[in-house]
Amino acid sequence: MIDSFSELREILKTGKIPEDISHVSEACHRRLLDALRNSPGSADIVSLVRHVLRREDEKQGGSSATTLLVPRKSPFPNRSIWESASITVLREDKEHYLISARPWQPEWLDLADQYPPDAPLFKEENRRNYEPVAGDPFLQLVELDAYRSIGQREAIRAVLTAPDNSTLVINLPTGAGKSLCAQLPALLNSRNNNGVSVVVVPTTALAIDQQRALKPFVHHATAYYSDDSVEGKERREGIRDRIRAGTQRIIFTSPESLMDSLASALYEAAKLGILRYFIIDEAHMVEQWGDDFRPAFQEIPGLRRDLLRLNSFTTLLLTATLTESCLDTLETLFGQDLQVISAVQLRPEPAYWFKKCETEELRKERLLEAVYHLPRPLIIYGTKVKDVEDWKRELTRAGFKRCDLMTGKSTPQQREQLIETWREGKIDIVVATSAFGLGIDQSGVRAVIHVCIPETIDRFYQEVGRGGRDGKACMSLTLYTTEDFGIARGLNEKSTITIERGLQRWQSMFAKKEPLKDGKYRVPINNPPSLLETDIDMRSDQNRAWNIRTLTLMNRANLIEIDSEEPPQKKNSESESEEAYQAAWDLYRNSRSIRIRNQLHLEKFTWESEVEPVRQERQNWSYKNLQLMKEALKAKRCISEIFEEAYSIPSRHTPETRSPVRAYRACGGCPVCRENGVKPFPGIMPGIMPEPSSVWQKPKFFVGEELQRLLLGDNLMLIFYEYLEDKSRKRRINKVLKWFVEQGMINIIIPCELQETLIKEVNRIPNAFIFLWETYQPRKMPHIPTLIFHPEAEQLPYNYLSKNSMFKAPRVILLPKDTPDPSRTDRRLIDIFSGRQFKFDSFSTEIGV
Repeated sequence: MIDSFSELREILKTGKIPEDISHVSEACHRRLLDALRNSPGSADIVSLVRHVLRREDEKQGGSSATTLLVPRKSPFPNRSIWESASITVLREDKEHYLISARPWQPEWLDLADQYPPDAPLFKEENRRNYEPVAGDPFLQLVELDAYRSIGQREAIRAVLTAPDNSTLVINLPTGAGKSLCAQLPALLNSRNNNGVSVVVVPTTALAIDQQRALKPFVHHATAYYSDDSVEGKERREGIRDRIRAGTQRIIFTSPESLMDSLASALYEAAKLGILRYFIIDEAHMVEQWGDDFRPAFQEIPGLRRDLLRLNSFTTLLLTATLTESCLDTLETLFGQDLQVISAVQLRPEPAYWFKKCETEELRKERLLEAVYHLPRPLIIYGTKVKDVEDWKRELTRAGFKRCDLMTGKSTPQQREQLIETWREGKIDIVVATSAFGLGIDQSGVRAVIHVCIPETIDRFYQEVGRGGRDGKACMSLTLYTTEDFGIARGLNEKSTITIERGLQRWQSMFAKKEPLKDGKYRVPINNPPSLLETDIDMRSDQNRAWNIRTLTLMNRANLIEIDSEEPPQKKNSESESEEAYQAAWDLYRNSRSIRIRNQLHLEKFTWESEVEPVRQERQNWSYKNLQLMKEALKAKRCISEIFEEAYSIPSRHTPETRSPVRAYRACGGCPVCRENGVKPFPGIMPGIMPEPSSVWQKPKFFVGEELQRLLLGDNLMLIFYEYLEDKSRKRRINKVLKWFVEQGMINIIIPCELQETLIKEVNRIPNAFIFLWETYQPRKMPHIPTLIFHPEAEQLPYNYLSKNSMFKAPRVILLPKDTPDPSRTDRRLIDIFSGRQFKFDSFSTEIGV
């Protein structure tokens, strides 16, 4: 293999950039070469060359500074600009500079002289400490042979054994593989018969990204998003047709599309009983209330509730940032009986740096300094759209041309274009509001800069989470001013409606109610709160959003229950005009179905006694979230303790029992740890992830009629075998194992030499799957039918024979006929076992093998 740095040296010396640079192994080298082909700014070149030099320094252990000969002609800059990025010109001649780069040790960052902020980034230190774990056979469906983490394994097993109509919250850290927890069961349960699973994602970018990931396994479009081209309309129509036919398998869509143009097709699928999974990715978005509030997220539960009346399916709520407030909201909207499977380790990748800037001018100077020195790609976050636009202009003026912005005002086309160029490495810097976040899975981001104070610790943690997604070190730098506190407080306070305004909105909506069947009402959501000229226009999207906020608040206070109804269907009749059909759709889009839960819902005292506590609880949580953000800036305790407080959820006994959710601490470096000489730590033992316990008391399984007949009502059966050397008996063993899988055995403990053959047989059984275990672990295993093949010459553990009253599922053990009684080795188990038992040959005859 050609040494990437040596090749780059030669290219810069000659100025001849090859057409194809895909063979260049280092990402920072490819990025520099791509920039040189596409008219970069002078600051772009300086920072990209600095990245190359510092990366080489850290790869070599930092013993001596790496040097590079660079041209003095355009687009390469003059000597003063090189110095802006702590690059030393060691020698110059008429055509070249010989340069090297120094570590970044800004005087204005505390302890930067002892802990150069850029060193771990250029070294690309690995911070993530958990390893893949052995996979189950069905992972082959997506060409994998291992789970990314224990948490992912247990979550997928919980999904596959979920009882009918159950709801499961999957709370796994970034990088632990949440998406596969939805995708794999959906594909597994649509292999051999009709089946459709819908995945609601917050962004078009994420829908497209998920479609790209599954393209090798699903050979039709799976991303459903707005596109007014002829091709786009045909793609959406094709998806709707396949949903109705049950051949779509999986679909990724936005909550807005789900509630609108997709709803009719999903109702048709539900009537046919072919909906398998209803999934919300980034489920914490359901709780979002601020300026980026998405009403459709909080309307999804009503649609789901109505679909469940037609079709049994499992609901999955996926998130990496579950808070107590978020879980309370999910329980309100999806039911108190939802279960949580959680294995949360805080992010060990980011090192946190904070600096208060006395003036805006000083913040600008420090931001530009940081951008000159930090590796690419990087993200800069602001709060206000105008601020983000101003920062983008400042960077462009400074010579950073490989830079783009994203805000809530960006069009879908602009967002899609930015994501594409970002992924391709055509831009190095994104300046954005929180609109640039969810679904942006760029693995190599080494730095995230905030030029604001996020209004919640949750927003901060999620935005910092865009960095280090490959498990390697990254940096979080926050540059803030006194004025930022007021902006954050203002955003925090405006996130919840007052009860006076809420009651006014509700009275206006309910005054125009329309009774429906089954005790439901249809209420308009485009109604103004009053008829005053100064009030919000009834056609305003903001007005609709606030009306839905009001309904959601009432739902949480148990005054109403948000429901749904089937969208209008176009009749194949000449009597129905296109205008009438469109009028029906307008009514559907501008109204919502609800049920009354409290008959005093129009009374002010009811709002004061029932709604105000819920509203106040929400406001208190927002306040606490802001206080935690302020505490992080003050740096009085390790930031991992602050995140632990935000993401740990205490146990609860009423109204429904809730198990605690623990967030395991990790810190990649923070002011407190640096002050105390504490090195970055992952928080738990290397190679170990938090392992969630089984969530289902009564998991879903079946036991075949033939096996039930042989068990005769018992839950434990022993089958004693003799020698396995002859080929005919080995073949029968394989057939018997396959028979057990067909009869519902899922937990499988068998020797390695038998696994390959069994897996091939299982793959031939429609809709079958198995979980492979090394040993029998009743406390960790789901309580489902279990088959154990115990090898010769190994002692039988006593717990293999336990008759745990909680374990209702059958257990079958194949074991050598001379196996000793575990409690007394002087006698054989076959002679004293009083339960159901067979000799292998007679059992084979009994089942026709």
